Amino acid sequence: MDSGPPGSKATALGANDCPADVAWLNSSTLPSEVPGNKTICNFEQFMWQSMLALVQPVSGKPDMVQFETWMPSYGIFIKDGVPTAWGQEPPVSCTNAAKSADGKTPRLYTDIIKQAGADQPLIDLKGEFVYYGMSVNQSTYTMLTACQLYQANCAGQLKPGNKGIDIIQKYPNLAYPDTAVELKTSWMVLDEAAASSGLYYVVPGLIQYKDSPCRQVNLGLTGMHIVSKTPSFPAMIWATFEHRNNAPDCSNLSAAPPLGGAWNFYNPGCTDCVTNTYQPGKPAQVCRMHPQGDSAIGTFPGGVDCSVNPNQYACQDKTRTMLAESTQAINAINSSVQALIQGNPGRINKVWANYELVGNVWTTGGVVPPYLQAQQGSLSAANTSMETFVQNGVAAVSNPYNCLSCHNMAGPTDDQNLPPAGLSHLFDEVQMPGGCTNGSLPAACAPYIGSGN
Repeated sequence: MDSGPPGSKATALGANDCPADVAWLNSSTLPSEVPGNKTICNFEQFMWQSMLALVQPVSGKPDMVQFETWMPSYGIFIKDGVPTAWGQEPPVSCTNAAKSADGKTPRLYTDIIKQAGADQPLIDLKGEFVYYGMSVNQSTYTMLTACQLYQANCAGQLKPGNKGIDIIQKYPNLAYPDTAVELKTSWMVLDEAAASSGLYYVVPGLIQYKDSPCRQVNLGLTGMHIVSKTPSFPAMIWATFEHRNNAPDCSNLSAAPPLGGAWNFYNPGCTDCVTNTYQPGKPAQVCRMHPQGDSAIGTFPGGVDCSVNPNQYACQDKTRTMLAESTQAINAINSSVQALIQGNPGRINKVWANYELVGNVWTTGGVVPPYLQAQQGSLSAANTSMETFVQNGVAAVSNPYNCLSCHNMAGPTDDQNLPPAGLSHLFDEVQMPGGCTNGSLPAACAPYIGSGN
């Protein structure tokens, strides 16, 4: 592995150099802004504080955590009727959504198996699909429902290929509120041994594939995207967390799982497996192509690494120095959080020490759209359980490649940008026709449309 240009790899940071705060371990308050002087470490602190707030127990329901109370996408984007009221459970298509034989009420429903970008499923080593969930916090829900963006005519071009009102021309500043947060989660189907192992955060869930009957299973959390908007970062901050046993780095396939046992998505005994390649009906063989999202190291598209093309953006000295700092900060705060959790068992469920931050990317100076030269952090951020097959881009021809490569406000033509709300891909879920029959968004949407509309 190339060590980078002189000076780009400073002495590795220790946990105390990008520390977590013990107060985060039992606080459910989400941070509202990146702290301090906006150093790279500050962004990692912001996201670990967010993660720990999201996994605090719910008052009166100690076996449930905060993010489980957020509204899932299927509670907003429905075919008919109105979105589910905040705080209510949205209906699901299952007919067997009652308590199981062991008395556990399902807490998660999902029928999403295809990953973004690749539009392919991830199959685990036991032949089960990995399932996905999408949800939003209350301020995001309020904006989506106030603007009636769950209806096709109101959503306009926010939904790819959709008609409707001309969002681009009429509402070029339409944006999420500054407190908006979106989540995407990935879940493995666990057998009883894995569910009781203490390695995973586990929920009783209902899964459904196409029109087949629902199955009630134990689901173990394997990944989480947290996407947060703040007043200083209108293009949002895009972080991703993974279970520490998901997959080895592609550059170190002989590594042992850090939590013991087996890798979730890598079989070291397979002699004819191809890594990070979807093969219908076969378990995927997964490895991490760019550890900590560092675009200058790892596996390059077509093997064109920095020794082959040192002039590519990821290989320029300034970029590599920033990427090295990002990697150091991620490793340091992961170590700090794990030490705090393990040293304070009475404050938080120790299972959260089994998860780690693996990438975080944002833009400098509030730049929107988020073009590459304005991006900082993990320029090749990817989650092995959510972007398995597109870690180097959809066509495997670009480096860097990260969340902002797709969440980029690109409109239907090359000379059009969507409004800032178009950074979200939730609008892909729009199903309900109609709405906004007078050609305008509702008056209740006024707080979100910005000036000049």
